[in-house]
Amino acid sequence: MANSRVTQVLCSDLDSCNIVQGNTVRKILVPFDNSPHSARSFGTALDMAKNREASIVVISVIQEEIRKSWVNDTPTREGIRKLQKQAQKIGIGFDSTIVSSKSIAETIISFASTNKIDLVVMGTRGKGMPKEMMLGRVSTDVALNAHCPVLLVK
Repeated sequence: MANSRVTQVLCSDLDSCNIVQGNTVRKILVPFDNSPHSARSFGTALDMAKNREASIVVISVIQEEIRKSWVNDTPTREGIRKLQKQAQKIGIGFDSTIVSSKSIAETIISFASTNKIDLVVMGTRGKGMPKEMMLGRVSTDVALNAHCPVLLVK
């Protein structure tokens, strides 16, 4: 149930923006890959979750070929434990999952839809052409195809 203390601005078009009571962002998805970009996006998501009284779900998508080489633990699991500690320290609800897949973007998009995510907050890499020209293949694909808003953090 949305808390009536939370307000937000909603715009239906350029001529109609209003402050409304309640919260339409209750679950924020943060794709995490142990990079500095994903750490920054997690910080942004924490701030948004605190201000909107929302919870955070972290997803790490590991390429199937890499998953076969796992033994007991991975740097990703340790990173997720650190994220969870930060969320607990601030009092933000936290959940996480690690999945293996051939398509990282498709997995994030599907997970967001299936789990009724209200907002995706993710980092961008820009490894392709010059960094100023490209956001990153995965983040671009998610931003263009997700059912919910996507905030890209550089």
